[in-house]
Amino acid sequence: MKYKIEIERGGCIACGTCYSLDPSHFEPDDDGKSTVIGGDTDANASSGVFDDEEIEGAREAEDSCPVSIITVTEQ
Repeated sequence: MKYKIEIERGGCIACGTCYSLDPSHFEPDDDGKSTVIGGDTDANASSGVFDDEEIEGAREAEDSCPVSIITVTEQ
């Protein structure tokens, strides 16, 4: 199953919840703000498409984000 992870980086508070819960899809940048591993990232957004069996980890990060800036959608 393919799915897309998107982060609205402008609203990221660098709490680390997403990359603590799902280090296979999320990682911090130099300022601690979340980025999608291997994705396209700029100051405002980060996104990537995955074809693995680990969507539940990404969904847990989406649900746990305190500022609700992560979106996971099936492709």
